[in-house]
Amino acid sequence: MLNENAYRDSVRERDLDNFLVEELSSSDDFRDWLLSRITADFLPPETGDIRVRKSPVRASLDGRQTDVELGWFSRGAQQACVLLESKVADNFQTGQAESYFGEVQAQLLKLGPKRAAAVLVAPAGKMPSLQHNGAFAADVTIEEIIAFLESRLVDLDEGELSRRLSVRIELLEALAGKRASGGWVASTVAEKKDFGIAYEQLASEILPDLKVRPSTDGPKATTRIFEAMHIPALPNMRLRHEFGKQEAWKYTNVQFPKQANRVAVLRSSALLRGTSYQVETAGQSLSIRARTPGVNPMRPFEDEQDKVEAGLIATRDLLAWVRANAAEIARLLETN
Repeated sequence: MLNENAYRDSVRERDLDNFLVEELSSSDDFRDWLLSRITADFLPPETGDIRVRKSPVRASLDGRQTDVELGWFSRGAQQACVLLESKVADNFQTGQAESYFGEVQAQLLKLGPKRAAAVLVAPAGKMPSLQHNGAFAADVTIEEIIAFLESRLVDLDEGELSRRLSVRIELLEALAGKRASGGWVASTVAEKKDFGIAYEQLASEILPDLKVRPSTDGPKATTRIFEAMHIPALPNMRLRHEFGKQEAWKYTNVQFPKQANRVAVLRSSALLRGTSYQVETAGQSLSIRARTPGVNPMRPFEDEQDKVEAGLIATRDLLAWVRANAAEIARLLETN
């Protein structure tokens, strides 16, 4: 179970440094995504050991420290590097941005052309005050990192990894809410939290055998995911009710992770004949979905209750249909 507002009382810039060290060290997907954001000429080696270092000694010997360095090494010798500067509450110190430009130039002299670049990581609201005249090859917002982690959750079953990612998202949302005043601004949106409590109550009445997964109720929270989803005949699956972003219509989905390559098989079968359900891809998942009214969780729950109820009833009916057709769905998913 997630701790609500685990980082409310203590979140600092070094937490962002530590997050970057951990993710860059352990997640190939995150590392590749971050490197894809670098638009300047940078060409990392295709082979070699990848290491992540915090506050390494600089090649320029300017006496400053780099927050995090991502490096490529071969037989102990460094071949390339990406330098990362984290900013949460403070602006650049005098000459700090220029020093990154100087460090990149020193690394290029040491490592060769296209072997060094610098990246700035900060909250979106902080970026306008961090002007650097191109000293950084990429500006990456904390909110973009949150969106990337949320995209990974789509294809994960409930378990340790999904819970770890959810806690990391909570940390980043806390960091994105921190301002120069030093006061922490909760990333949870009060209106969404109140809405979520009412939603869970209604869901427990319409889908009493399922539980709504805890949500951060942050600005980007527009989907409710149900836990305790298991049908013995079927592979791992998840149930998602999408609220949407001011659209009139969205969907409720039963998703089967890593089954996107079976979409054409189910579409060409007789399975959906006579129903209003659709089969679509959702990342690497196969999604069987039903259309539901869009929901605005920023409005009072009573104003949206009819739409929520219609969506939950559609979710209940879709789940009942999946259970009734579990054997055929399993056969189609397994067909070569």
